[in-house]
Amino acid sequence: MSCRSIPRQRHLQLILDTYFPGWESQKIHESSPSNGLIGQLCPGYSYSFYFDEEHIGQEVNGRRCENLEHLTFVDGSFDLFLTQDVFEHVFDPAKAAKEIMRVLKPGGAHVFTAPKHKGMRKSFQRAAFESSQIVHFAEEAYHGNPVGDGKALVTWDYGDDFEFLLNTWCGYPLATYITRDRSLGIDGEFLEVFVMRKPL
Repeated sequence: MSCRSIPRQRHLQLILDTYFPGWESQKIHESSPSNGLIGQLCPGYSYSFYFDEEHIGQEVNGRRCENLEHLTFVDGSFDLFLTQDVFEHVFDPAKAAKEIMRVLKPGGAHVFTAPKHKGMRKSFQRAAFESSQIVHFAEEAYHGNPVGDGKALVTWDYGDDFEFLLNTWCGYPLATYITRDRSLGIDGEFLEVFVMRKPL
């Protein structure tokens, strides 16, 4: 039977199991989920997507609309906040990182993946949202999107300075985990799982 996951999803699951034992009983929110396993195992799981031109905090066809740069949750709402391959599609990742840490409980953590490009010394912003329009600094690039037209604009390419940027943007320590274990189906590129913890 196939679990229909990809290596970095399996790696994120391994990090949860290893470093956050009992996560199944915690309050977890995930932005733009692409795999339903965590929600099946965690009664306290919730999720949201960003729907352009919809009101944040509202339900859209049974799915909550949230913008990571302007979350509607109150402070200290969650034990864990998950984003899988989302931060490369955010126009203002600094604001998004701060918002996620705001809605975490003390001792909570943002556990996430984002493609970190080998050999790229400095991260590069590909697109910005200015004066109600998108401004492109590089040729347009898209990844798959579970909602909308199926395309998500790539707004940032992250390089060797990614961890430094995240720490600078929101002031919290960041850990990077890299695992290669073919017996667990964890191998390939872009395997990094990042963890940013909120102090107790």
